[in-house]
Amino acid sequence: MKLNASTIRTLSERFGRSFEDFGDFGYFIQKDGSYLTYETNSDLRDAESVPLKGNIHDYFLTEVKPHVDEAWINMESVKIGYEISFNKYFYQHKTLRNLEDVTNDILALEEQAEGLIADILGLHQPSIKVVA
Repeated sequence: MKLNASTIRTLSERFGRSFEDFGDFGYFIQKDGSYLTYETNSDLRDAESVPLKGNIHDYFLTEVKPHVDEAWINMESVKIGYEISFNKYFYQHKTLRNLEDVTNDILALEEQAEGLIADILGLHQPSIKVVA
């Protein structure tokens, strides 16, 4: 794709970078001065959460580019927002039960379940009667 001066200026303002950095946004300059763009591949797509006060391009250069050299930022899919952790702000701690109560409950359940597996599997032990 050939980009004229006004398009380069518009993209430069949008990205906040000069045309030399357009490769980080999916516009790869060719030897003849034209730009090559690629369609995104959903199998290779990944998402990052950038700190709200951070710069997307700076984050990309420090955290993504060193690991995936051919990566680029698709500005069409960038969403600016804030993630709220409901557990962090609304969680109300409930104190745990004491260890004795939990142990007693487990022992009571074991007594109730005694012989239950044998009944389920049909394994009944013959009872022995002692005659005196």
